Amino acid sequence: MDIIIFLLSFAVILAGCEFFTNGVEWTGKRFNLSEGAIGSVLAAVGTALPETLVPLIAILMLGGDAGAEIGVGAILGAPFMLSTLAIFICGLSVLIFARRRNTRTLHINGHIIRRDLVFFLLAYSLAAIAAFVPPSLGLFKTLLGFTLIPLYIVYTIYTLKTGEVGSSEGLKALYFDSVIKRCIPKKSLDKDCPDPREPATALILIQVFASLGAIILGANLFVNQINEIATFIGINPLILSLIISPIATELPEKFNSMLWIRERKDTFAIGNITGAMVFQSCIPVTIGILLTNWHLNIANKVEFLEAVTIGIALFSGAVLYWRSSHKELKMSGLMLGGVLYLLFFALVIISI
Repeated sequence: MDIIIFLLSFAVILAGCEFFTNGVEWTGKRFNLSEGAIGSVLAAVGTALPETLVPLIAILMLGGDAGAEIGVGAILGAPFMLSTLAIFICGLSVLIFARRRNTRTLHINGHIIRRDLVFFLLAYSLAAIAAFVPPSLGLFKTLLGFTLIPLYIVYTIYTLKTGEVGSSEGLKALYFDSVIKRCIPKKSLDKDCPDPREPATALILIQVFASLGAIILGANLFVNQINEIATFIGINPLILSLIISPIATELPEKFNSMLWIRERKDTFAIGNITGAMVFQSCIPVTIGILLTNWHLNIANKVEFLEAVTIGIALFSGAVLYWRSSHKELKMSGLMLGGVLYLLFFALVIISI
């Protein structure tokens, strides 16, 4: 492992997330998008790309049983991590920024979060059904797989068309725009831009895509370093695919949520996670169902642990749905994710 690359990749992810959240908020303001569209769709899809690449690379390029095992583990590990560790990180963020925020709770739009979780629970339940369907019913499993992408399209359209336009209160200046204004004389800006207070749409999009590219690059470097660590110390591939790789690839969601909690934009913070849960339960799962055997036999130790991750993710999603009926999410409720994660980790250690 190269410690310099390891630290550099971590810094790239963190900086990319800071620029990405800023750019996404400006995108929402420019196109009059709702809070749900900004957090649950734009931010969620963007930051979900790194962990989506892992199973694709494993299944298509590594191939064979090893590629399928790593791919399925990564696919199942993502919703599990989001519904446990990422929620726990939100709870820690509330504690860390309690003095800055003057509160120990998250103030959310429960309608947005509950809508995300309804789609997640539906999609991931279908994924679970497909995983336990006998191999002889392969056609039925394939049909289930083909329902998930249309389901995500419905979710996206509904999210984009509903909800109130997000408030621009507390919106920081676009970082790219601030840099340009420092480098170019004010007179030139006033002449070229009719309203120098507002950044150009093209500049907003450039910042979003540039920061997204930085996040993907940093996540890939980080995962490679994690893989080298696992190989060097001889960690079981199951731990790598179910626990270590998802932790690394879920860093963008965790960082984004921390940044938004710091700025008291709690619906964005939780919506980024729940929106990613919907994405991960639809798009990568479809890849898994169509390109692997996607069958779990609980008599097999590895597949039993994978089945447990499905059960925990669904349970955690259901609890979060119930908690989101209120306008506040208390820190104690968010900490449940950490407890579930530790229980599973202990089960993995005992099982291997």
